[in-house]
This record gives sequence, structure tokens and C-alpha cells, in this order.
Amino acid sequence: MKYQNKKERSEGEQFISEYFEDERIRYIPEKKLNTLKNDSKTYRKADFYLPHYKMYVEFYGQWNQSKEANRRYREKKKIYKLNNIPCVYLYPENLGIIDYSFTKRMVKELKNKNMLNQLFKFRLRILIMDRGGLFLWLFLALFILVFGDNQWEDDKNTIFILAAVVAYQLYRLFDGYLKFFKWK
Repeated sequence: MKYQNKKERSEGEQFISEYFEDERIRYIPEKKLNTLKNDSKTYRKADFYLPHYKMYVEFYGQWNQSKEANRRYREKKKIYKLNNIPCVYLYPENLGIIDYSFTKRMVKELKNKNMLNQLFKFRLRILIMDRGGLFLWLFLALFILVFGDNQWEDDKNTIFILAAVVAYQLYRLFDGYLKFFKWK
């Protein structure tokens, strides 16, 4: 989703937008939040909203540039917490390792907010993005084994190879499950 607005996005926000686009994560930039409890402002704008996961993302690009910016960020974070708004916070130093930082913080925030449906969707998305090809190979090998015109006596090598492909892809699926669904 390309961002088009009069307000120019910072380089960090543009980088995060490109990351979401590359990862095929749908987002809404500058999502407005109205009437938050105990807030001195009439509304706030989150840098990003991920509607599929019901998660906000804030980039604190000027975190260490001034005391005033730091104060504003702390106030916004406090308001989000008071209003139980699920949010992933990213800082300039996270951009170099954005995939790691965003993924770990997203999983942690979804767990903390007990958003189990969104957590499952996010973990499944990670599994598919990381191991997506295994589903194709698994399907093809099983299809050939089940529906192929195999002569069990004459095609032992072919059947062995297809069975090995199925076993390996099932191992990769199990390993991906352990990696992406059993995070602590």
C-alpha cells in the first residue's frame, strides 16, 4: 500500500512501509485514534495500523534526538498502555534488524494482549513465508504417490525418492512448527 499524504514520511517510516510491502503485510499509515481515556489530546495518530492483526506500530525515530521528543514518545506510550492499545514500538536502531525486531515484538505483544487468533495468523504467515515451498513439494510427491500410475514392483526407486521427499517435507513442517509456534 503506497502512502500518499501531504505530510512527508520520515526515512524510517518509509523504510518500515517498504518492509511491510516486501513482507506483504497490509497496513494503514497514520491511523487516527479518537477519544482516548486520560489523554490531553483529542486524538492521536499511530504511524501504522495492521488491520489483519489488529495491531498498531509506532516508529520513534527521534527518540534520542531531544528531551522534548523523548517526553512526547513516553506520553504517547503511556496513553496507549492506559487504553490497552496493542502496539509494537520500533526505534532507529531496530531498522538494521527489522525482521527480527518486528517479529519478536509482534509475537510478544500479541501474547501479552492475549490476541490468540491474531497470534496464530501471524505465526502461520511466518511459517508459510519461511517454508512455503514445502507445501508444493509435499503436495506434488503425495499426488504422484497416490494418483500416479506406479508399478510398485518396477518403480521402487521412484517410489523411494517420492517417499523421501514426503518425509523430508514433513520434517521441515514439524521443524517450522517448533520454530514458529513454540516460541516462548
